[in-house]
This record gives sequence, C-alpha cells and structure tokens, in this order.
Amino acid sequence: MEYRKGVLISTTSEAYDGYGMMAATCGDNNRRLRITVGDMVMIKKAVMRWMGVACLLVGSAVPAYAAQQNSAADTVASSSNPAIPEYVLWVGGNAPGRAEHEVDVITRALERTEAKYGPYKLVVSRESSLGGDWRHLLTAGDKIHIVPTSYLSFPPDEITLIPVPIAGGKLGYRHVVVRRDRLAEFAGVQHAHDLRDKLAGQGLYWPDMWVYEANELPVVGSEDLPALLKALDKGDIDYLPLGVNETESILQKYAPNPERFAVVPNLLIYYPLSSTPVVTSKRPKLIARLSEGLEAMHADGSLHGMAADKYAPTRCRIIKLENPTSLFPVIY
Repeated sequence: MEYRKGVLISTTSEAYDGYGMMAATCGDNNRRLRITVGDMVMIKKAVMRWMGVACLLVGSAVPAYAAQQNSAADTVASSSNPAIPEYVLWVGGNAPGRAEHEVDVITRALERTEAKYGPYKLVVSRESSLGGDWRHLLTAGDKIHIVPTSYLSFPPDEITLIPVPIAGGKLGYRHVVVRRDRLAEFAGVQHAHDLRDKLAGQGLYWPDMWVYEANELPVVGSEDLPALLKALDKGDIDYLPLGVNETESILQKYAPNPERFAVVPNLLIYYPLSSTPVVTSKRPKLIARLSEGLEAMHADGSLHGMAADKYAPTRCRIIKLENPTSLFPVIY
C-alpha cells in the first residue's frame, strides 16, 4: 500500500463496502482483510509521523547539499582564475657580480610591464651544475625560462634572443689574473702575440673560448671557476682572464687562498662582448613583456645608468681581440 494525498490506497484492487470498511485483495491469495475506520486512523497517524521525520531529514539535507554545491562552485571559480605565472631565471653560469646585476635588470624589466601583463613571480636559480644542459632545459621550457648569456646564435623556434644588452656592451674588458709569483713574467706583455706561448683558462661552456681560439691564443676549458683557480695555482694554466667587474668577487668566493693570486697591473684584454637575455620560445607572453620592459629601459636611459660594468681604463695596455660572435645584431 502507499499513502498519497492523505488517503490510504491499495496497491492492487480496492473497494469500500457499506459498513465504512475497505475490502482489499492482497496478492494471489484472494484473502479479504477487514480494516476498521479506527485502524485507518491509526495507520494514517503513523504515516503522518513518518512523513514528518522524512521532511525533517530532507529539510536538513537541502542546506548541506546547497553548501556542498556552493563550495564546488567556489572551487571551479578559483581554478578558472589564471594563476600568477612563475618565471625561473638561471644565472648559475655567471660570476657573482655579473649575476647579481643581471638579476636586478631582469627584475626591473618585468616590473616595468606589470601594469600591462599582470603580476608574476621570479625565481632565481644559481645551480652551477646546469652549465652543460642549460640550452636543452631552456628549450624544454619547464625548469628554466630566462638565461642571460653572451651566446648570440640560437634556433629561433626553440630559444628567443631579446637583442638588448643588459651589461652596456662593455663586458669584454678582462683582467689578467696570474699566480703572484709570476707577475714579473707578465710585466712585458704588450700585444696579443706575446700571449701565444702562454695557456689561458676559460669556462668550458663560456663563449670566450671562441674568442681565444679565433685569435689563435692557446686556451683550455674547465668545468667551473674553482677548477680554473686550482689549475692556475698548480701551473696547469698560465693566466685566467676575468671580467673587470667580477674579478674581486670571484677570487674571494672561489679561491682557497686569494692572496696567492694577483691581477697584472696596467694590462687589460678587450673584445666586444655583452650579456643578452634569451627566453624559451614556449613562453611568448614572457618574451613580449621582457622585450617591452628592456626596450623601455634602453629608450629612457635607465638601462645604461645601472650598467654594472662601467669601466674607463686609463694608462693601461689594452690587448684587443676579435670576437667572431659580434657579427650577430644587437641593440646598443
């Protein structure tokens, strides 16, 4: 039987007889059940009580269900909001002084474009162990997104070069670092050919390697700066050219005994060299905002004003070398 609209009805056939009783045929047994009016009233009251309980249960469930739906809607809404992009800048291949300057420039360029492109998060990676793989990682575009480098030639469908130098185009001034007990030996160096019987040391992945090779100067590569300084100390190399704005920080950080080394006075090596940011081509929005920021800084002069390698050599012997990579166009 079921209760509907306050009336008890049979689920099969049903009829009322002349005594106010209902005759109900149940199942296949064709048994006649005699239900009095009093019984019906009691049944009705029981059903009403159960209906009340059911209403209470439904009434309490509706707000909970609604709250659950609202929570789900909030989750969907929050997930539909674009997340703040995170950009990873790798400077682990550069000396401390140069790296800090590059971080400063990139940060300011991104800040200049925040009003147009929105907020961002910049993560700076200084993992030197990525030196041999940074181009592959940058191409993949997952672990790193921006790298300041002196390399100027890349497949454009993989890596995009932003042709704005962030070191003022004067990064190529180099001190000649030697073991202190060999200073007198380098005092007579005047020209490039005076270095052809001496072995220079450079980072294995530095573009400077091409410069020395192109100028027919003996050079050997090593994995990192500590290894280069160790080689210089042992006499495996004769001299180590280091950027004029980097030399002091490199010796203090990487040389176990900095006092064992010295800069050859009044002698500089120079070749055209700069540092330009390259960006994974998988981040077109990052390329656009960083380009706009750097070009704006170049246009208003603020980029030149904060150049870390301001250097006006006076009374120095300058050995000028050709840089085969300088043929690639950059904005100066």
